[in-house]
Amino acid sequence: MQKIYSKEIVAARKAALTEAIVALKARGVTPKLAAVVCSSDPAALSYVAVKRKHAEEVGAAFEGVDLSHAGSYADIAAHMRDLCARPDIHGVIVVMSSKPEFDEIDVTNLIPANKDADGLSVGNLGALLQNGPHQRFIAPATPRACIAMAETEGKLAGKTVAVIGRGRTVGKPLANMLVNAGATVTICHSATPDIPKFSRAADIVFVATGRPHFFGRDYFSEGQLVVDAGVGFIDGKLAGDVEAAALEDLDIRLTAVPGGVGPLTSVLILENLLLLIAHAGE
Repeated sequence: MQKIYSKEIVAARKAALTEAIVALKARGVTPKLAAVVCSSDPAALSYVAVKRKHAEEVGAAFEGVDLSHAGSYADIAAHMRDLCARPDIHGVIVVMSSKPEFDEIDVTNLIPANKDADGLSVGNLGALLQNGPHQRFIAPATPRACIAMAETEGKLAGKTVAVIGRGRTVGKPLANMLVNAGATVTICHSATPDIPKFSRAADIVFVATGRPHFFGRDYFSEGQLVVDAGVGFIDGKLAGDVEAAALEDLDIRLTAVPGGVGPLTSVLILENLLLLIAHAGE
């Protein structure tokens, strides 16, 4: 097994972001990302800290908005409307716990498409599905990171792909983006009777279920590229969905967790931030 890290692609994209932000600042525009935190979960707070670090490293401004003590959805909606109306805020993301008190879809859809840096609002996901030739939309950051990691190994067009997971934030949009890229896609999920039948036959397997170390060698075969977008914790340490130790003697390329999809996602949120600024100026 060969592990694939995103360190080089992250460094290259951060350098490009830094250069682009210097140019924007010369025009009087300082890109600013706001993270609305609807959770006091330590994992959520750590996630926000990472986003702040990446933003500051490329010269973007960052603002954390703590709504973890909001008493109702109406309270969150009022704060979100005010935040999204601010001209100094160019992009907004929402951070919630694994067991949110409020519906994550409802909260995310409070972000207008032109301020949605994570690409998960109904406006951006709907445009992604339509994929019209003249549509401008923000593609979801984590699926973008998954595809970017896969493309370091070659083109996706003509490949057979299995996506394990049908979540709104990764699995579903990723499948659509892969189809748009010319891949032949099978989506597997909890109701799929024999997931290994499909995953073992694919050229590339994307895994995004949030079930740490659930997927062992029975799910994979020699020569595959496996992109692990899972986020979970085992004994307090970040863990992916794939049990890497079980694949060590196989000829498989596996994206690392940590060090793979996650860091690249943070950078692509910032790329999306600059796309939002560009779209606003057109």
